Amino acid sequence: MKILQTIIVAVLFVATAAVHAGVEMELITKDPAGAVTESVKLFAQSGKIRMEDIGDSSGQQMSMIFLGQEFIVIDHGNHTYIVMDEAMVAEMGSQMSAAMQQMQAELARMPPEQRAMVEQMMQGQMAGVMGSGEQAPPPRVENVGTGEWQSEPCTQYAVYEGGEKTQEICAAPLAEIDGADEAMRAFESMAKFINSLSESMPEPMASSMAENPMGLIDRIDGFPVRTVDFEGGEASNETTLESVVDKPLDASLFAIPEGYTRQDPFASR
Repeated sequence: MKILQTIIVAVLFVATAAVHAGVEMELITKDPAGAVTESVKLFAQSGKIRMEDIGDSSGQQMSMIFLGQEFIVIDHGNHTYIVMDEAMVAEMGSQMSAAMQQMQAELARMPPEQRAMVEQMMQGQMAGVMGSGEQAPPPRVENVGTGEWQSEPCTQYAVYEGGEKTQEICAAPLAEIDGADEAMRAFESMAKFINSLSESMPEPMASSMAENPMGLIDRIDGFPVRTVDFEGGEASNETTLESVVDKPLDASLFAIPEGYTRQDPFASR
């Protein structure tokens, strides 16, 4: 989902220093017609994060919790959860490597013409899933003037991938947003964790994961408060930081609900 990238860029926090108060933020995504397509709340306290869909047009009931060295994805509909950490990523890489070796062995037994046809078909499928395996150049970020957020000025940035504009981001001064300085410090820790996960993955998945969406945060001055995504030159949606409140948060927000079962993502493979 587009909002996931926006959320990560804007407000995912993992505090490396002591956190003295919790922070609650709400983001709203609207389509070009102005209809709300997604509403998300984020909670952060003591180095922990929870992201909660409170209005998702897909009807999914999911939560994501980040605890510094692992992600927990909770499916409230099925009362299950999975844990994504370095061990899981390493297992995923091991299974991918084993599958690739088996596939290569099967290809070696095929006649040359059939093998060439299958290899060409598989290359197209893999490119669609994981890209070319070559790391793309980082997006280009340009300061394009001044925008507005909640009647206050914010600095407007345009983000380009190649020659195509993919985003517009308006960033407000940190002093204007409660808790923003904590979020910005924490952002660096999240980026390091995602990078460490990508290093555990084999190619070409590692190159795909290397597109760390948090890589934009140190290239803008301020805190992202409004992001517009573009597809084919047209605005596809707009995500706005609607509210931010400093307040103590209940520790249960960052815990797995009682009675939920851990799911092994590799059990059926």
